[in-house]
Amino acid sequence: MAHVGVLEELSAAGIPIACVAGTSAGAVVGAAFAAGRLGPFRETMCGLTRGGVLRLFDPTWPRTGLLEGRRALELVRAHLGDRVETLPIPFAAVATDLYSGEEVILCDGDVVEVVRASLAIPGLFTPQHRHGRLLVDGGLVNPVPVNVASQLGAEFVIAVSVLNLPDGAPPNGRATWRLTQQWLDHLLARRDLTAAPPPGAERTRKKQDADLGLIDVVTRASALAHARIAAARLRQQPPDVLVTVPMHAVGLFDLHRTAEAVVAGRAAARQALPGILAALEAAAPLSERVSRWFDAASARFGRIGT
Repeated sequence: MAHVGVLEELSAAGIPIACVAGTSAGAVVGAAFAAGRLGPFRETMCGLTRGGVLRLFDPTWPRTGLLEGRRALELVRAHLGDRVETLPIPFAAVATDLYSGEEVILCDGDVVEVVRASLAIPGLFTPQHRHGRLLVDGGLVNPVPVNVASQLGAEFVIAVSVLNLPDGAPPNGRATWRLTQQWLDHLLARRDLTAAPPPGAERTRKKQDADLGLIDVVTRASALAHARIAAARLRQQPPDVLVTVPMHAVGLFDLHRTAEAVVAGRAAARQALPGILAALEAAAPLSERVSRWFDAASARFGRIGT
């Protein structure tokens, strides 16, 4: 849900968003934005309590997944629009073909069915049947779909990652992509496995391990895989700007903490905003930049003359 805060900050800064592509939970938020219903969507999600979240669970016979995931989507259906192709802003979600492993870009059909396919984490949510394919979580192939945004027509891509990545300087655009490479190198670097753990660390870890449930194991494993895949994809297809939102303490099913996630997204967007504006300025055509310079100069000299 941190994507909500990022989108709201970008909109408040006057940055036009011409299209949206999302994967998994990002697809849900992206659909709400594309439908022009991000505000009501945020209000609905922020109104959830812990008990309300539990009532959204819809367990199924554990054959291909523990949950159907439809009860939660029905809660926000009114905020997602009806069909993807009729949304006011172009939108696409990413899913994975369970058999072929192919990346599947979903840009038509019922919005709820599309986002349901994109967030079907294997083991947790049952796969989604669509046009003869069996679809699961798009994060297995493309957690941060930069290429999909470009295919939708984006000339300047602002990517948002909520993966629990190691600390590091977020990149501010292709002009400083070297920083991103250093950050990703840090992400993929091996830890020193021979170093002695700090005092009490082993007892703490055993306590944490004992508290882990099936959902914890699946979601943590999924997040680790997504981080590795995102690192590889971002090397191949860097965005113009990458906004990273640290979400270490908020889990997949902590929907009752949506307000906290939104605040984190806003803070990350505000921190990245100077870099975004600078990158947008650098990416503008030379004629446009010259025109803006002359306009500013004329206004300045006009004030001096008066």
